[in-house]
Amino acid sequence: MKKRAPDLDQEILKGLLKEFDPESFVKGLKLRYPKDIERAAPSFEEYGRNLVRKAIEMGEERVDGIYEVMKEAIEKTGELRFPFLPQRYIEIVYLSIQPFKRLWTLMNSSEAYSYKLNKCGVYKAIEKEYGEEAAKRMTCKKFCLAIVDEAFSYFGFDVETSMEANMVDDGKCEFMVNRKQK
Repeated sequence: MKKRAPDLDQEILKGLLKEFDPESFVKGLKLRYPKDIERAAPSFEEYGRNLVRKAIEMGEERVDGIYEVMKEAIEKTGELRFPFLPQRYIEIVYLSIQPFKRLWTLMNSSEAYSYKLNKCGVYKAIEKEYGEEAAKRMTCKKFCLAIVDEAFSYFGFDVETSMEANMVDDGKCEFMVNRKQK
């Protein structure tokens, strides 16, 4: 039996930050779209999808003990795939590029998953490069919605995702993921 580290390999987080640093990403957008953040909206979606794909690739290559136990429980019970597998990668994505050490889970059941961000490096990078008014347009929500969509799609789940709160109106972003019934 291969011995695994009990915790997530921190090199995954470091590697993702190096490749997907929000400040570098937004600076690149500013060069391509100097005046209009709205024109950059598709880039946010691509950024989110690429980031979560890379997180899944790295996470599946560098499996830790906690993930092994989770996969064993899923195999034994036939349950828990939703939302735990996609949730793992959503958390890895945010922990790698955001200015916090914990992603707050609000709901976690076999039918729904919800989380919130009290701070956001992507939002702050937009504010820094484009200004406060541009950040308030919440173009960055395309990034978060793409992360969720890609993570759940990768594991074969059909979901409906909504943004329940945002930085401008609520001082935080909250996302709700509901599993579609077959």
